[in-house]
Amino acid sequence: MWILLRIFFGGLMYWAFQEARLNARGNTLSADVLNAYWVGVVVGLALLNGIVWAPYFGERVSDPLTGGTINAEFTEEKGWLLKMIRYAQNRGWRAITRWLCFVECCRSPWRPTAYIIGLTNARENSWLEKVFATEVFKFNNAQNCLIAYRALKRHGIDPRPHQSPGVNLVLVSEEHEVRETPAAIEVPPAPEPPKIKRNERIKLGLD
Repeated sequence: MWILLRIFFGGLMYWAFQEARLNARGNTLSADVLNAYWVGVVVGLALLNGIVWAPYFGERVSDPLTGGTINAEFTEEKGWLLKMIRYAQNRGWRAITRWLCFVECCRSPWRPTAYIIGLTNARENSWLEKVFATEVFKFNNAQNCLIAYRALKRHGIDPRPHQSPGVNLVLVSEEHEVRETPAAIEVPPAPEPPKIKRNERIKLGLD
């Protein structure tokens, strides 16, 4: 829908601009009035084009900073093999699940769903874990990329840098080690405060 509106308003603006250009060649009073009219039409269409194009350019500008943290997986298609993968996963058949995921990845390597499920069900330090983690790291979901990064580090592989700056920020924060809570320092008990002697020169009214 947005694409059709962009083409429609873009074409109208181009047509109105050409009409304003043709009318600008006249020197009569009526030509001046028509010039003002077409200028107003072009300005109005420019505003409409700005409305329909604003979401596109806004997404392109903000994606380098936020895309890696908000982009989820692609829409999962309800194929028969994915149904079998979900069925095996729900019953705890991890070996069958990861090998079915391997077959699905060979069939549709551009879809991340099978890679993520396979990485979740793969044995640590196995060949399949390395394969799934390598492919998961190529997508832009920061949480999944972090899981893949940890798996690849167990295999001695540092896959950075990532194509998304947002994912790289998450990976940099992973390197910061959390400092252990320092041990409590034992402090000797404070001495008792000295007793205050009464000044004998001070006489109270009741004395």
